[in-house]
Amino acid sequence: MGIQWKKYIFTINEIFGTNDSVSGLGKADAHTFYQQQELVEPERKLAVHRQVVTLLIDVTKTEEALRKDMNRTTRYQINKASRDELTVEVIDKPTMDDVLAFEGFFNPFADEKGIERCRTDRVRGLMESGMLVITYVYDKEGRKLASHLYISNGQRAAMLYSCSGRFTNADVPPIVVGRANRYLHWQDILYFKHAGYQYYDFLGLSINEEDKEEQNINKFKKGFGGKEVTEYQSYIPQNGLGKMLVLILKFRWRNQLEVKKGKEVHRRKRKEG
Repeated sequence: MGIQWKKYIFTINEIFGTNDSVSGLGKADAHTFYQQQELVEPERKLAVHRQVVTLLIDVTKTEEALRKDMNRTTRYQINKASRDELTVEVIDKPTMDDVLAFEGFFNPFADEKGIERCRTDRVRGLMESGMLVITYVYDKEGRKLASHLYISNGQRAAMLYSCSGRFTNADVPPIVVGRANRYLHWQDILYFKHAGYQYYDFLGLSINEEDKEEQNINKFKKGFGGKEVTEYQSYIPQNGLGKMLVLILKFRWRNQLEVKKGKEVHRRKRKEG
C-alpha cells in the first residue's frame, strides 16, 4: 500500500513494504520507498538511500509471551498504570477532524521538544488511503495524557508520531504521564494483535551512540522486547522537480549516520552491478 501527498511544491508517492508498488498512485515528482529489505534502484546515480534500524515486535505471539519479552521496569509500569483508572481510545477510521485534533495535541509537544511539527498533508494522505490509526489515553478526569499515530497496512503498524500531555497538563506528575504512555503502547500492541497484524514497529532506533536523549528513547523502546531489524529507505526522483527534492534532502541529511551508511551500501551495490 502507498500514499500520495504534497510537500511544498513537490508531489511524493510513498510506498511501504516490499510487496507494494507505485501503481495506482498517479504521477509524482519523487517515489519514496520505506520498509525495504534492500536498496531500490541502486543503479540510479541521483538518489538518496538510508540504512536504518528499527524495532519490530511480533504480535502473533501470545499475550503471555509478549509480556515475558518486556523488561522488568516496563512490566511494572504497565501493571501499575492498569490501576490508574485510565481509558484508551482507538480511532481506526479517522476523519479530517480527528487528524486536526491530533495535530492540535501534538504540535505544542513538538514545539516544547524542538522537533518537527505534524505534517498534516502526509497524515491526510494516510487517512485517505485507509492507512491511519490514532490512539489516546485519558486519566479518570478525562485529560489526554498521551497519543500515538500509526501508519498501518493490515500487516504492520509503524508509529509515526508519539506525544504526551506533560507540557499542557502541568498538574499531572510526569511519572504518571510516562506510565500512561507505556500503558498506551501496550494497549496498542494488543489492539493490533487482535486485529490480525504481524508486527508492531517502533519506527526506528537511533544509531547515534553519542546522543544521550536518543539513546534513552532507544532504551524505552527496547523495554518492550522485540527484534532489531536493518532496513532501507530509497528516495528516487522521477523528473526535474524530483531531482531538486533529492538534492535538498542530500544537503539537509548530509551529516546523518543513516545516510552515510546508505551511501556505503549504494557504492558497494554499484560496484557489484
